[in-house]
Amino acid sequence: MIKYVSEIMDENLLQVEPLDCVSCIKNLAMDKRINYFPVVENNKTIGVVTYKELIQAHPNRIAIDAMTQNYVNVNHEMSIWEVKSIFDDEQVDLLIVQNNLKPVGFVTRSLLDKEFGKHFDLLTGLPKTDFILYKAYELLKEGNEISVIFIDINNFGIIDKEYGHVFGDKILREIADLLKKNRPEETCLCRFGGDEFVVLTPFQVEVTKQVAEELLDTIAANTFGSGVNISISAGISGGRRISARVTDSYSMVLNLINIASLACSKAKMSTDKLCIEINPGSMDIA
Repeated sequence: MIKYVSEIMDENLLQVEPLDCVSCIKNLAMDKRINYFPVVENNKTIGVVTYKELIQAHPNRIAIDAMTQNYVNVNHEMSIWEVKSIFDDEQVDLLIVQNNLKPVGFVTRSLLDKEFGKHFDLLTGLPKTDFILYKAYELLKEGNEISVIFIDINNFGIIDKEYGHVFGDKILREIADLLKKNRPEETCLCRFGGDEFVVLTPFQVEVTKQVAEELLDTIAANTFGSGVNISISAGISGGRRISARVTDSYSMVLNLINIASLACSKAKMSTDKLCIEINPGSMDIA
């Protein structure tokens, strides 16, 4: 499930007016242990006074003299992935979260970094499934096609039992690196769970099939430690978008992942190691 910024924000802020004196704000900061004070005029945030500015400002000054513009206002319904993009693109360390233009919380880089530790797989360094859900929403909103490749390592349970979990973890990292380095730049990759990976593409299923075949060939050509023969299977799902309006991309992408996983299960029982499952209905957005 995609998380929104309202779910991770810190609500410990206090709104002040432009003419409020710095000494009064400083007293509030110490009494209530508040570090961020949005300066609001005519129901609009025009700046932020932080504890750093309070320490540096003369006590006789007013809020508008001490406030900083080094922040960005964001909507409370924005996803944490969109928030991360803002931090990556903008030279700011603070985001003020608004609901109907009213400041309701804030997010700092350190707060976001702490949250994102939960959304990346520690073993492979890959994002988890909610990243794919977010990117799918973005692609659909921009009018792109989407298809899904579901990848599973063959007989991974046997590898774990015969060579141990440490070796199995090494294989997972190697495969994650190979997929990361060899997937097209336009695609997104995540660790779905266990020995399973998902690749989201902005392509129709025919092009996605070529991508999957190239990834399988890359894994097959790689030499893994201890001379162990490693192979993967893949299933593909996708269809043709018929309009640009997105209704429920979350359910749609989960459906595509499920279809691709079933196709992957078929591939594991075949000699081709790749099975294509196309469900155009799952992509029709009325």
